[in-house]
Amino acid sequence: MAQIHRVHRQIRLQATLFSVAMVLLLAMAGCTSHPLIMPEPLKPGERFTGYMISLENGLPQYVFRWGLSERADLGLRVGLPPTQGNGVDMSYKLIEINNRIHSVNLGGSIGVDQNNNMSVTYLNSKKRPRKEKIRQGRKVFYKVSNTQFNYGYFGMRYMLIPSGMIGDRVHRFGFLYGINRNHRWGAELGYFHDFAGGEKLTPLGRPSEHAAITGLSVRFWIGGLRVK
Repeated sequence: MAQIHRVHRQIRLQATLFSVAMVLLLAMAGCTSHPLIMPEPLKPGERFTGYMISLENGLPQYVFRWGLSERADLGLRVGLPPTQGNGVDMSYKLIEINNRIHSVNLGGSIGVDQNNNMSVTYLNSKKRPRKEKIRQGRKVFYKVSNTQFNYGYFGMRYMLIPSGMIGDRVHRFGFLYGINRNHRWGAELGYFHDFAGGEKLTPLGRPSEHAAITGLSVRFWIGGLRVK
């Protein structure tokens, strides 16, 4: 019995070490940076501030968004440290039909030790009213909110890296999927493929702009929405 427990501990330890190694590998890659897009652009008087961790960037980022109009908002990302993960972007709502919102985002990223890029993202978002739990004594009721929403979204992104870490120009295209819980936290997974191919390394041995890992996007973020 004791031997079985030792084997289980060894398996858990190996799994933990493997997970840590993968995170460190992605962090060392310092591949690129993508905008944090709200599924529904913020409106005038709305402001979002948050904190994002993305494995493709490797280091945490501060994120800010401001509502510009009824259809457009502006975003800013600042890396920690600011040598990696900085960027600016703008979203514009194209059309809203029932609970579906179609929007486009134009973004740019810059940093000393990353693949600087420009991107165009198309989002198809679906919003669902949140259910609020209300207690009255021992009874529990659920009330549907008309102002608080959960979002799920699917997107397509084209990304241009004008001059990567080994100096090459790269075109990438791919898909992303994410969830956004009331502008308080969210997660996103995406992959953007370099059809030219070529698993090259930089002189320092890091993945270049051609490496497949450069196109992987995995992020989680938390934040808060303020309304003036």
